Amino acid sequence: MLPEWQVFTRDRNGQAKHFIVSRRVQALGLVGAIGLAFWAGASTTLLSQRPTELAEKERWLDEMLATNRAAQSRLLEAEKLVGDIAREVDTVHANLQTLAESSDVLARERAVRVTPRTAAATETEDLTNENDESRRTRMRVRELEASLARLQLAYSKAVQQVADSAGARISETENRLSRLGLDPMRLFADSKRLPGQGGPFIPLRGSADSDGSMGTMITKVQHWIGVKATLQRLPLAEPIHGIYEFNSGFGARNDPLNNRTGIHEGIDLGAPSGTPIYATGDGVIAETGVKARYGLTVDIDHGNGIETRYAHMSRIKVQPGQKVTRATIIGLVGSTGRSTGPHLHYEVRLNNVPRDPLKFISAGRDAAKTY
Repeated sequence: MLPEWQVFTRDRNGQAKHFIVSRRVQALGLVGAIGLAFWAGASTTLLSQRPTELAEKERWLDEMLATNRAAQSRLLEAEKLVGDIAREVDTVHANLQTLAESSDVLARERAVRVTPRTAAATETEDLTNENDESRRTRMRVRELEASLARLQLAYSKAVQQVADSAGARISETENRLSRLGLDPMRLFADSKRLPGQGGPFIPLRGSADSDGSMGTMITKVQHWIGVKATLQRLPLAEPIHGIYEFNSGFGARNDPLNNRTGIHEGIDLGAPSGTPIYATGDGVIAETGVKARYGLTVDIDHGNGIETRYAHMSRIKVQPGQKVTRATIIGLVGSTGRSTGPHLHYEVRLNNVPRDPLKFISAGRDAAKTY
């Protein structure tokens, strides 16, 4: 298969030279060529799959951004509508005051124009003028009052609609979190606390908030903003943003190494080695390093007794004490520790009690569609 080659050459001086290409050298060359071909094929395959993964990530990101922009746009439109109606109410109220003042001025002027010499004639003429002027004034006042009533009704409905919408979203979010075993009252306690604020008090003009509806709406909207900030800290996102396989679920299973029935305290997501792993919620890196059976591991503290764990990494990219968000890459998929192949072992713990991570991921997907 690989006979020795004898090669004869001549140098510039015409001297003949001779060397032998042994079977070992030929075998090494053949192995190198096969290895190079395999590397080229594998690289080409991975590169051909990369655009699909990038397109999927870009589509997912576009959907999330579009949902967020739509929710913000709806809230801004509602707030603008309430502000416009409040300004119109103030304008109508100011016009009513101006008409009342004008009516008083006209009455005083007519009283001054009356003299004893022409009292009878003037009284008759002023009475006629007064009747006409009073009639027009009363009609204008009635029109403005009707317009004011309509504006106040529209204002009240708009304010109530915004308040109801914020209240409904808060209630729905609380129900979802309760189904995850979380305490919404405890989670949202910080969102109800007022941060450092101040400045002089300038009351709202006119009767725009005579019934306190504007204050109620502002309170609910501020609460909802706090709720959204709290949701951002919860581990509701997916730890792998690209394509992955669901290899193993939460709870009882047959162990992949000894085939005995045991408890799996997380989920296993299969992905190629080196795939980025993201934090699933805002938090602080509690611990990193090698753990028995887990291999290279990262633990994140999300507050309120909620922690997440990411194990079997090939590389860790964060340090203890570092603040992270859902956009932070904390490590890369690997197969360190007690593992049969590249995958991510992902856990969610509440007060050190393991919870099913899939329920948190599902709640995060539902929240993204709604908000």
